[in-house]
Amino acid sequence: GKGRYVIIRPGPLITGKTTLGAMDLEINQGDTVGGGLSRDELAGAVLGALQSGVAGVTVEVYRRSTHTKLQPEFAAFSGNEFSADTYSGLFSKCKKDV
Repeated sequence: GKGRYVIIRPGPLITGKTTLGAMDLEINQGDTVGGGLSRDELAGAVLGALQSGVAGVTVEVYRRSTHTKLQPEFAAFSGNEFSADTYSGLFSKCKKDV
């Protein structure tokens, strides 16, 4: 049905595997901040989105250590950053798309 989607916009895929799992990641909304992440981190984020039951959201997901603004005029921190201990927890504060 309408609104039953989750769009995950990953940054560039980087080599290596996560050492801390979800705790290495950050979720953001608004398409102003991003960064890279590994393939296993992306897979964890996808599974976390499914497990969380969230729907109707679009997020950027990236490793916190790669956090960067996407355009020179954007602020370094958007105020929409969120991290969690679990992959499903990453999605607990997502705002629905309008």
